[in-house]
Amino acid sequence: MNSLARAVSAKISTIRHATEDPEKVAQVIRNLSLGETSLGFIMNRAKGHHGNEITTSIFVIRNAKHAEIFLKNIWRGLSRLDRAEVYSSLASRIDSTGTMFLRLDKQEAVKGRIRLENTDPVKIEISFRRELSKRNEFVNSIRETLEEIPD
Repeated sequence: MNSLARAVSAKISTIRHATEDPEKVAQVIRNLSLGETSLGFIMNRAKGHHGNEITTSIFVIRNAKHAEIFLKNIWRGLSRLDRAEVYSSLASRIDSTGTMFLRLDKQEAVKGRIRLENTDPVKIEISFRRELSKRNEFVNSIRETLEEIPD
């Protein structure tokens, strides 16, 4: 990749409701990370509105090389339509710290497919090293990084 924007870390988070199989949620994470990446892990438990248990699982990739691999795997897994959606909304998906946000379909990820989805998603945050000070230049640099990822 020749772009100035480089992925330096990533975070995968998801909510598991009491009715969901913990093994299927674990399979989602394995499918998204392709099992090749060393992940840090945090789990939080809470009670839902009706007293049901809700577990939030957060997986962190702190190694820049692994974050780059993860970014490539996610990007390659997206359909052309989903990629076009990300391109068209890229500026709104990147915050001031240089983190790009994606929401993926948890049910599809269980099956090994990567699809954008906002309802009950797996949340993906990919942080980039910010080498450019102007926001529009930085967003364009991330766009170039994504465009350089081969199918």
